[in-house]
Amino acid sequence: MAGADPSFSETHLLRALFIIACGPVGRKNLVKMLGIGEGSVRTIIKRLTAEKLIESSKQGHTLTSKGRKAVNEKLQLMTKPIGFEASGLVEGRQSLIIVRNALDRVKDGVALRDIALKSGADGAVLLVYDGALKFPTGGLDLSDYPEAKRRLDGLELVPGDAIVIGFAQTQAKAEDGAVSVAEKLLK
Repeated sequence: MAGADPSFSETHLLRALFIIACGPVGRKNLVKMLGIGEGSVRTIIKRLTAEKLIESSKQGHTLTSKGRKAVNEKLQLMTKPIGFEASGLVEGRQSLIIVRNALDRVKDGVALRDIALKSGADGAVLLVYDGALKFPTGGLDLSDYPEAKRRLDGLELVPGDAIVIGFAQTQAKAEDGAVSVAEKLLK
């Protein structure tokens, strides 16, 4: 008899690595930060331990040298998700990721938004930077959202970057949306 399908995704594995990279973290804190059940977090910990990406101690879970290398390689391609407030642009909790050199891969914003929806987010907004920050398709102008534009203009961007803003009712789901879209852009 087969068990239930896992209630976590590759997105949760990456988010767990990003969280653990910040310092020792216990299972219960991972449950809260990832927004998934304790059984799923136990499975994530087992998998990351089996892949020799993390190790456990009384202080919590930490990255191994292999784990640090994996996280650093990922951070060359994208930033960690950060909480963001883009008033007027989207509602709810928001998480922003900058994906490096992704401008040419942002073709179908609707398909990318659907990836965020499948991950449990309410949606995602994509922006591209080619010397100016803008929506990838015509019809919308970032200057119509002055507060969001002001906050976005403060980001350190280089031409070719794409920005993913996942949004949802919870911060964990907003991060799931942003990370899942960023991962798709990197494939």
